[in-house]
Amino acid sequence: MFPGLTRPEAEAVASWLGDVEVPHRALVPVEIGVVLSDGAGPHLLDATGVLVLVLGVHSHIDGAMVAMGAPNPHQAIGAVTLRDAHWMWLARRDVPEPSRVVALDELDACSDVAGLAAWEAAGNAAPRTLGP
Repeated sequence: MFPGLTRPEAEAVASWLGDVEVPHRALVPVEIGVVLSDGAGPHLLDATGVLVLVLGVHSHIDGAMVAMGAPNPHQAIGAVTLRDAHWMWLARRDVPEPSRVVALDELDACSDVAGLAAWEAAGNAAPRTLGP
């Protein structure tokens, strides 16, 4: 779990990961000095080693931030929150790049945490396609 962490990052994770109810939803802050994100951040690493960037606050849900990973071939998109000393996915979809804008618009339309759960379930129930 969490491939790609440095030793100090992994040691920090070990101090709290056992207390997390759903470990695969946890995100670990990582320092990447060579990546410029023009004010966005922090950079997070998910349990599978995907690098995720926190883009900014969700427009309707207090404490929720919009986050996105790199396409490879699907892109992690969703809402995250900071809980105690760690970040967690509130909702996540893995979408093909051509569907990114629609998924982000739908995510922005969610007005509460229940809406995020429905957004996640609807997106993850949809079959994945390889083309636009």
